[in-house]
Amino acid sequence: MRDAQVATTNFQIPTSKRSRLLLSLFVLVSSWIAGPAAERFGYPAEEFSARREKLVTSLRAQSAEGTVVLFSASSSTPGLRFRQDHDFYYLTGSEALNAVLVIDVASGDSHLFMPRLSPTQVQFDGGNWLNERDAAIKYKFKSVRPLGELREFLNGRRGAITTVWARLTDRDEIDLGRTEVTTGVQRRMANPFAQYPTEDAARAAALRQQLASSTLHDVTPHLDRLRMIKTPREIEILRYNGRLSAEAMARAIAVTAPGRWEYELEAEATGWMIRHGFQMAAYPAIVGSGPMGNQWHYQDNGRRMNAGELVVMDYAGSLDYLTTDITRTWPVSRGFAIEQQKAYDAVLETQKAIIAAMKPGLTRMVMRRIAEDTMRKHGFDPRHAYTGHYVGLSVHDVGDWSAPLAEGMVLAIEPIIDLPDKQLHVRIEDTVLVTANGAEVLTAAVPKEVSELLSLMKR
Repeated sequence: MRDAQVATTNFQIPTSKRSRLLLSLFVLVSSWIAGPAAERFGYPAEEFSARREKLVTSLRAQSAEGTVVLFSASSSTPGLRFRQDHDFYYLTGSEALNAVLVIDVASGDSHLFMPRLSPTQVQFDGGNWLNERDAAIKYKFKSVRPLGELREFLNGRRGAITTVWARLTDRDEIDLGRTEVTTGVQRRMANPFAQYPTEDAARAAALRQQLASSTLHDVTPHLDRLRMIKTPREIEILRYNGRLSAEAMARAIAVTAPGRWEYELEAEATGWMIRHGFQMAAYPAIVGSGPMGNQWHYQDNGRRMNAGELVVMDYAGSLDYLTTDITRTWPVSRGFAIEQQKAYDAVLETQKAIIAAMKPGLTRMVMRRIAEDTMRKHGFDPRHAYTGHYVGLSVHDVGDWSAPLAEGMVLAIEPIIDLPDKQLHVRIEDTVLVTANGAEVLTAAVPKEVSELLSLMKR
C-alpha cells in the first residue's frame, strides 16, 4: 500500500495525556528490563475439597442421594506437557493417570482410586498419591485407595447406589469447549471407518453395564455452573496470567517491522511467558499478517510481514490450569491506512461499550445489542459484533449463556470486523472479570489505544 494512503497520527498530545502515556511506557519498559518474579501459584488442598462440597450441595438440591463417579485422563499426549482432564482436576487437584473419583452425595465422603505403579513407572514418570504417607489426610479425602479395589467398593455399595452421577457429555480441552469437542467428534463420525466411540461414551456404557440397577444422570450441568464462578484463588491466578500474557503480547508488538516473520512475534511472546512460570500456551499462537489475518484460526505463522499490512495476533498463556485470551491488531509499518483506522476505531469503541456496561445482572442479549448498535454507528455490518465467551480451565470455557452476568464470571470480549475481499480483519480481545459493581480488564497491560500502540512500536 502506498505511503500516501497511510493516515497520519497527530502526536501533539495534551500534557496530562502525555504524562500518562510516558508513565505507562516507563512501567512497560521497566518490566521489560526486570520483569516480575516468575511465579507458579498452585492450590491448597482446601480449594478442591471446597469445590467438592459445593458440588455435593448442588446435587443434594436435586436428589438426596447418589454417587458421583469421575475419571482422570487415561493417557498423555506424546510430545506435549501433560494436562489432566479438566473436570477431574477441578475436583481433585490430582494429575494421576487412570484415577477415579467417587463421591457419596449423602455423606459427602470422597474417595480416590489410583493405580499401583511399578518401580520403573515411578522412576520414569514419578509416583502418585498411593506413594505418599497419609495422602488422604493431606489432600482432604476420606480415603486414597488402589484402583484394584474400585470394583469391590462399588459392588459393596450396589444396593445403596440407585443414582450415579457421571459425565455424559464430552469433555472440554484447553482450547476447545465441550460443544466444539462434540462437533469434532461428529465430523470424525462422518468417516465410515472412524466409528469408534469416545472415551467418555465408552465409560458411560461401562457404568450402565456394571451398575445396571442404577440410574445414570449427567453431572456436567452441575459442574459447569460451579466452574462459571471463579474462586478467590482462581481470580488471583487469572490476574497474574492476564498481566503476564498481556506483557508478552506487548513485546511482540514492539518488535514488529516490515520484513520480519510472523513466528518472530510468536517467539518474543512465548519466551516472556515461559520465563515467568507459564506451563504452556492456552492455544497455539495465531499471528496472521496481510491476507492471513482473515483466517481466524491461522497457526502456521510462517509468512514474512510487509509494509502497509495489518497483523492480527491472538495468543495467551495457561498457568496452573487457568487460561486467558487476548487479541490485538496493529499495522506492520507503524501507521494505519485510512480504511484500517476506520475499522479499528469501530471495533475499539464497540469493545469499550460492552465492557463499560458489564455488571452483575446484565444479560447476553443486552450485551449483543450494545455491540450491534455501536458497529452500525460506525457504518459496519454488525454480524461479527461478538460479545465473546467464558474463560477458565478452557479458553472456550463451560457456562450457561442464558444466565445473566454474575460476580466472579470471566469472559473474553472480542468484537470483530472481517472483510476478506478488502484483506481487512480487525479484532480486539480482552479477558474480563465481572466484579460486584462492574468489570475488571485482566489483560489491560497490552495497549489498544492507537497512540499507545504506535508509541510502543516506535520505542
